[in-house]
Amino acid sequence: MATPRLVPRHQLIPPPEPLRVAMQDGPMDELCVSIKQLGIIHPLAVLPRWGDGPQEWRLAPDEKLGDNADQPDAYEIVDGHRRYVAAERIGLEVLPVMVFEGAESAKFAIMLDANICREDVTVYEEGVQFLELATKYQWSMDDLMRKFGKSEDYINDRVEVVRKDQAVAAALRDRLITLGQAKEVLKCGDPAYRTGLLEQAARHGATIGGLREMRRQHDREIAAAQGELPINASPQFVPEGIFPGNECIWCGRGDDAPNIVRIPVHQYHQADLAAAIDTIGLKALIKRNAGIE
Repeated sequence: MATPRLVPRHQLIPPPEPLRVAMQDGPMDELCVSIKQLGIIHPLAVLPRWGDGPQEWRLAPDEKLGDNADQPDAYEIVDGHRRYVAAERIGLEVLPVMVFEGAESAKFAIMLDANICREDVTVYEEGVQFLELATKYQWSMDDLMRKFGKSEDYINDRVEVVRKDQAVAAALRDRLITLGQAKEVLKCGDPAYRTGLLEQAARHGATIGGLREMRRQHDREIAAAQGELPINASPQFVPEGIFPGNECIWCGRGDDAPNIVRIPVHQYHQADLAAAIDTIGLKALIKRNAGIE
């Protein structure tokens, strides 16, 4: 995207509209001292220019230049005007620069570098960056992983939530939902129900687990309507029930009938409850003490 070079200061052209119009003496003095001690750590971003002067600068070389076309007559500063002014004050004659082919690529690279250095960059902003770099600048997954130091799954997660559903992306952009909530909402294949899940997450604070259960319940209802599965059923569904009606599920005894009570539980959770009680219940302890298990 850019070529690093060392350029004589006299070949650098200040930007036509500097972003930092006011350069206070205090901060500028500090920058001068820093450059004297450490040099220019961050290269200036520049664009190549050809021609004989300010009124005749060309954006592209003349064809007659031939092999010398890659040697511009000057470089216009896009980012780094303060560093240029400081270098001029202390008499630094050669400055490090990054030469970009066009203003758009320079602008995007500056934004990218600023965002990489930020600690508060959002998931949405990351996804937009990854997507633009891949589509607009043809960066490969290897390029992205190397530049950002992130895994393929990390990058794919953020790209997916940005481009799959604009409403979900907007909620993520506005920080109304988290990445985990967004991923769970996007698992819903029904666009209308997905809108409802998004509202539950953004407006009512539905957790990832809550969204997952709502989505699964919706899937079960659709399957039931199509005759594929009894409503409210799951892989653990047991139509006849698994608890004897006259025995205590905790101790396994059937005496003291007046104190046998009903415990409300969804039918599709019976197997899970039975498994838990078989592990921690009194009847399990009795079996272990008796050497049955």
